[in-house]
Amino acid sequence: MKASARTPEAFVQQLQALPPLPNVFNPWRDFDEVNDSSTSAPRQRAEQLRSYLAQRLRTTRLVLVAEAPSWRGAKFTGIAMTSERILLNEHPNVPASAVLPSIGERTSSERQFPRCLAEQTATIVWSHLLKNEFRSDEFVLWNAFPCHPYEAGNPCSNRKPGLDELKVTADVLPSLLALLGKPKVVPVGKVAERALKKLGVSVPAVRHPAKGGAKSFRDEITQFVEDFPRQDVPAETQRA
Repeated sequence: MKASARTPEAFVQQLQALPPLPNVFNPWRDFDEVNDSSTSAPRQRAEQLRSYLAQRLRTTRLVLVAEAPSWRGAKFTGIAMTSERILLNEHPNVPASAVLPSIGERTSSERQFPRCLAEQTATIVWSHLLKNEFRSDEFVLWNAFPCHPYEAGNPCSNRKPGLDELKVTADVLPSLLALLGKPKVVPVGKVAERALKKLGVSVPAVRHPAKGGAKSFRDEITQFVEDFPRQDVPAETQRA
């Protein structure tokens, strides 16, 4: 296993250095000439991820790990389970300030998508964690496979990552967990559960909220929160 990244900048560089894979989009390096707003889009997504992680270095106590980025979420924001609707402060229940210190920047093409994109999983996960009184800097959202896998010929689609793809990117998740001080990990869905098990982390998964799983996800997270040991964080490390 490669040495872990020691800073958010180094972690983003690790992501940018991942080998190209067929039908896989690396949000922090790759440019989608049809669906991105400009050639600066990958740089902006990288900056948003750096900022997101930098806010949480000393305060993260929980990492939720799902399957892979969605084209309606991290493909354009660079942040797992987070939509542009949230980052641009256009979501009715999740403020942009929960994610970044300032409103994010849109990287999807207005010509292709007249309104910035929303994503159901992002809405459910953010809304429910905040509703359960988790401070936004207490948790980080991530994926077992870090990049966006899509169906051949359709970059605006989603598919499950293959075992070979998970193997190529296997160093990323341990690097993130080490960067964040080895917080508690909860897999969201069975793909994430299996990926974590291969890394020596055997944790039961909560139901993924997609495909009719929203109620089960909410119920299981609510139970998890009730059992999760809470602790006060010094005022100087708290963020709005």
